[in-house]
Amino acid sequence: CGVVLLKRLSDAIRDDDPIDCIILAAATNNDGADKVGFTAPSVSGQVAVLREALALADVPPESIGLIEAHGTGTKLGDPIEIAAITQAYGVAGSNTKHTVIGSVKSNIGHLDAAAGIAGFIKATLAVKNSQIPPTLHFTTPNPNIDFDNSPVAVASERMPWPDSGGPRRADIKHAHGNACG
Repeated sequence: CGVVLLKRLSDAIRDDDPIDCIILAAATNNDGADKVGFTAPSVSGQVAVLREALALADVPPESIGLIEAHGTGTKLGDPIEIAAITQAYGVAGSNTKHTVIGSVKSNIGHLDAAAGIAGFIKATLAVKNSQIPPTLHFTTPNPNIDFDNSPVAVASERMPWPDSGGPRRADIKHAHGNACG
């Protein structure tokens, strides 16, 4: 289990609370009949929820420095996830890497129902500490993933969060829910 304290920003500022992260938006969906299978989502459903979170947060995709992904670690799931991220985050006419992708599963394993909160905590700590944690044990990408034409790169080792001149932003993508902060 994981626990976080959520509070309205105005109340946290008023109460002089420490603020580690601000959630700008959240989105969720169920892609129903579009799914590849019962346990595998569709690219279109994931694109829709990613775009909805970005639109609700009113931020451009290139401002997101880290995507904390579901990271199935499977031949089917990961290519679907990266294809969706590429469609939702791609900048027209460019394959410039502007976002690093990671998954808490490589760090501590699959946590079932707690995976989303663990990913949220990991992304919050990454934002707070200006450090992008590595995707442990990543050596060779799945051959079914087209990273060459994707806006994301895998963090194979811990790295400082690059200074973009703006706020550090992460997207927590787990199953069919998203939060941009």
